[in-house]
Parts: sequence; C-alpha cells; structure tokens
Amino acid sequence: MPTAVDERTPLLGAARRPISPAGAAAAPVPTAASTTEAVTTTPAPAPATSSSLFPPLARVLAASVLISLTFSVTQTALVYSFRTMTCDEYYRTREWHGVGDRCAVRAIEARTAERVALMSGLTTAASIVNLFTSAWFIQRYGVKAAMFQQTIWAALRNLTQIYAQTVGGKLGMDIITTTQLFNVLGSAGGYQLCANSYVAILSSDEARTANFGVLGGIMMLGSGLGYSFGGLAERWFGYLAPFQLAFVLLVSCTLFGMFFLPYVAPSADATKERKGGFLTPLKTFVPRMIVSPSGRTRKSYNLTFLGVGTFCSVLATGYVPLALQLVGTNLFGFTPDTSGYMMTLTLGVRAFFLALCFPKIISVGRRWFSGAAPASPSTPGSPKPQPVVHPEDADQAEVADAAGQPVSDSAPALTDTAHGAAFDLVFLRYSILLDGILTGATTFLTAGWHVYLAASVLPFASGTGSAAKGVVMELVRPEERADALSAIALVERLAQVTTIGLFGYVFAYFTDIGLPTLVFAADAAIAILAFVILLPVTMRSPARTEAA
Repeated sequence: MPTAVDERTPLLGAARRPISPAGAAAAPVPTAASTTEAVTTTPAPAPATSSSLFPPLARVLAASVLISLTFSVTQTALVYSFRTMTCDEYYRTREWHGVGDRCAVRAIEARTAERVALMSGLTTAASIVNLFTSAWFIQRYGVKAAMFQQTIWAALRNLTQIYAQTVGGKLGMDIITTTQLFNVLGSAGGYQLCANSYVAILSSDEARTANFGVLGGIMMLGSGLGYSFGGLAERWFGYLAPFQLAFVLLVSCTLFGMFFLPYVAPSADATKERKGGFLTPLKTFVPRMIVSPSGRTRKSYNLTFLGVGTFCSVLATGYVPLALQLVGTNLFGFTPDTSGYMMTLTLGVRAFFLALCFPKIISVGRRWFSGAAPASPSTPGSPKPQPVVHPEDADQAEVADAAGQPVSDSAPALTDTAHGAAFDLVFLRYSILLDGILTGATTFLTAGWHVYLAASVLPFASGTGSAAKGVVMELVRPEERADALSAIALVERLAQVTTIGLFGYVFAYFTDIGLPTLVFAADAAIAILAFVILLPVTMRSPARTEAA
C-alpha cells in the first residue's frame, strides 16, 4: 500500500511523488524496490490543497518576504539610535550652547559613521561564517530546519539589543555591536542561502535565473516594508518599539517555518566530511583547463573573471543604501520614519523590478538570443527531469533512476543553445555599467528630495546578483552547481564585508572634509571597474571542462 504524503514527506525521494517547479505533483519515479508493485499499485493521491492552493515555491516566497521584513524592521532605528548614543557620549564632557539639532556636528556624524561601519562589518563577517554553519545544518537536518532556525538566534540577539537601548551611550553601542556575533548561528545571509537552495530545488533550468530574480524581488519587498514598519513603530510608540516588534515577528517567522515550509530530506551520507574544508566552494573560480572545439587544451579564466567581477559589483553597490540613509540623516535631517519611507521606496521599486520586470527581460532576451520561440510544453506522459535534491551537497546533485542513471541535468549540450542563456551574461555586464552611471550621478545630491529621487531610480539598475547566479550555474557542470551556488553567495558576503569596512571609513573621511556625497563617486568607479572585468567572460559548454 502506498505511503501517505504529509508535510514531513521529502520533496524528492526514491519512492515519493516529486514536486514539480510549478508545485503540481509529478508522476511517481519508479525505483528498483518499487518496480514490482508498480504494476498493481495505484499511486497515492496528492494532498488536497498543499500543491494547488499553496505550492512549495509560494510557501518559500512567503517565508522569504516575512523574514526579510523582520530583519529590516530595526535597521533605520539602529542607525538613528547610534547617532543619538554617539551624541549623548559626545556631550558627557561638553556643554551645548547652540540652537537647533545639537547632534548636527561633524565630529558626531563622522563618529556615528565609524560606529555604524564597525557594527555592519562585524554583522557581515558573522554572516559569512553563518553561510558555513547553515550549509552544515542543511546537510545534517535539511534545508527547512536550516532556514527557520536562523530566526531563533536572531530573536535572542534582538532581546539583547533591547537591553542595550535602555543603557545607551558608548556601552549601549558596544553591546549592540557585540550582539552581531549571534549572526554566526542565525542571520539574513543564512536564510538567503536556504531560500536560494529552495529555488534551485524547485526550478527548472529555463526558469532558474528568473526565479532567482523573483526571490530577490520578494526579499526587497519584505525589506522595504520592514523599514517603513520600523520607522512608524519608533515614531508612534517610542524608540524601543521597533525592537519589540522585531522580536514578535521573529517568533512568528520561526513558527511559520516549522509548519509551512516544504520539507527536503537531508543527505543520507551527511556525516561524510567534505574534502578541502569550508572554502572548497571557492575552487569554482579557480582557472581550469578546457578542450576547445578544435580539440586543443587551454586554460579558461571565465569563472575567475566572473567571480572577481561579481565581487567588484557588490563592492560598488553594497554600501549605497546605507550611504543614502547616512546622507539623509546627516545632511537633510532625516528621522527614522523618513529614512524608513526612503528605504521602503527604493526597496519597493527594486522588488517591482526584480519580481516583475527582471523575469520578463530575461525571458524575452533569452528568446531573442536563442533565435527561437518559447519551448512548447512537454507532451502529456513524457518524463520530466527531476530537480536537484540537495544543492548544498555535490554528491547529491543528481537524482538517479532505478538503473542508477541520472535523470536530471544529464544533457551535456550548451544551455545557451537551448534557451539563450548568453543573454544573462550581457544583462549582467550592462546592468552593473548602468548602476555605476546612476550611482555616480547621485554624487550631486543637494536637497532632501534628491535622496528620494535617487532611491527611486537606482533600483532599475539592479538584477546584477540574480544574473550572476544564473550565469555561474550555466558555466559549471551539473554536479558542480551545489558548490557554485555556495561560492557565489560567499563571494557576495566577502564583498559586503569589504564594502562596509572600506566605504564606511571613506564616508567618514569625506564627511570630515564636508563632502560626504563623494562616496557615491567612489562607488561608481568600482562599478565601472566591475564592468571592465566582466568583458572577457564568455559562455562555453561545461561539458568540455576538465579538472583544473
């Protein structure tokens, strides 16, 4: 008798009903153990509502928007509270005899930028470590448990920050900075890795890049809402309200993840040690030998240039949202609620672009580059390739059929030939170039409404990160995609650490000389450098790649 399907049933298994990217139940995959009874046994019916009304991908997107909202609720409040605590510490040994905003002093603004840079750098560094702890957790307990456990540790961090707010001054800032170490066990970086792993599992090759963009847009939408909710909570209920709201939301996210996220079984051989250690995924970007169509062997730097170009693109754009907040606060008197509105605007526009415009651009561009109409739907009854079960484990990158042969990603032909994936690379290059031009123009901010204008225009040059993920997945062999996804996430996190540390002090320097907006010109220069680095990258068949 067939086994009943419930919420704990793995999305893919040897004798289970796999879930297709659209969320519908696919035909059961026969195995050696089930072949004999497949003739006389009727497959178990699919769940009544889970596949049709709330499919797995929709559940992952819902969890992503809720978690993104939660992690951003306290962001503007933290920046503003650091300014307030720096100001209080400054006047412990000084007297204020002026009128207006007593915190509008260059020394306070520069010190605030330094403290925020220190906190943000520690946050991102801890998030990098969290990528490794999350990957280990995925291998041991599955992607579902790895995703919702991120919010448990964030809730503890949030409680500590509430206490730090009541202390205030230098000690309060030190406590808040130290609490970022909680990110080692649970952070936005870890949940984003889990969400991207879910998308890799549930998406077909043709839809993968577009779905990465949709996921990015959903995350931006949640972040934008969080900035506004946090600012409004601070204005209506006091400076502790954003942190209290965040705690309630973190508990809600944990419960949502436990009960609604689709379950993916961990690897059967999770106890096996990975060769090469934690940094093994970065080998994806090591130059490797390839066989050219003429039969000659040569060294390819495609993935190396792609990795360095992605690093520089994040380095150029990662500090811009924080710089907009600091410029708005220091130059134009933005408060947490007005900063929240501005961040909601920029993230809302970015969500609109990534979730709605980006997939359409990728779809049309791929058809244009491939010179073919969209692929016709498969004939009824034809077998569908199964998604990757465990993208975090290269040994589980392919699902075997009853004879032990891979049933997914087994075709060695260029994906570019099938659906014009070379357009992803073109989009990646010119997106970062446009981003550099628009960011450079932001240098000329002279009024508060200019900040809002920049916040509404810059998002239309986004999509770089999603396109980079799509390109790197096409440039590697199917069995390397697990490490490739981890590698691109690690490169982005390393770049975020660098940009927060580097441009945090650059911004403090420019603030000291009275020209804080010059930080945008520096960001633009790095973006143009990223465009130049990406120029040598070309699409080529992963099937021709040999060991480095």
